[in-house]
Amino acid sequence: MELTEEAVLGHYVATFDERTRSAHTVALSAAIATVKDRWPTLELVRRVSHIYGVMVEELAAFFGLIRQPGEREVWVDVFRSPDNQSLVRDTMNAGQRRAYGTMLVMLEVA
Repeated sequence: MELTEEAVLGHYVATFDERTRSAHTVALSAAIATVKDRWPTLELVRRVSHIYGVMVEELAAFFGLIRQPGEREVWVDVFRSPDNQSLVRDTMNAGQRRAYGTMLVMLEVA
């Protein structure tokens, strides 16, 4: 499959439901308007996921915010700290992998 904007958009629409896509757009738009580095924070993602009724772990993964498995809530920000990617590579659930991988591909074709 050729990596084109159309192919990535087709994957995005086919893979994520309308609520998740809307939450993704709102989180990104809100960050552009309100966050210093214009990228969503965990707190912003939590608020948007609650409003849209989507899983915070999947929505956060679109922005490189990966929740680690376990009873204690531990998040790793691999966008702002790329060296931490090795910490999360084998711990992401399927939803996180889909969202994070989609974000990486979107950034590559942008």
